[in-house]
Amino acid sequence: MALLTACSVAGPRSSPLPKEGPTMEQIYRERAGEADRERAREALPLRPSSEESPGPVREAAMRQIERRFARLANPDLLMVVFPHLAQGKYPVPGYVTAFPMYERVEYLLPGEEDAPRPATARP
Repeated sequence: MALLTACSVAGPRSSPLPKEGPTMEQIYRERAGEADRERAREALPLRPSSEESPGPVREAAMRQIERRFARLANPDLLMVVFPHLAQGKYPVPGYVTAFPMYERVEYLLPGEEDAPRPATARP
């Protein structure tokens, strides 16, 4: 019985981290000088965050794949989950999620892309 009680946590628990001392930012600023930060920043291939182009080679490959494997239209549906309590006591924030209307991705056969399609809904 004495061996089992030695392994259990009894009494108040405290954090192993020190309560006083420098913050992580202060430690970082002391260790990494301004010259080190500038050298690291120059080594990174940075580009503006507004640039969304994946590059000409990748765009050409994507267009070729889309032409060769045309997909049947599968619209996205939006589902809104309002804030609620899970199991009656845990708060869950509201969010919006999107999912495809049909379970599977359907591809068009060669020549079907230009053919007129019936306006009926799929099963």
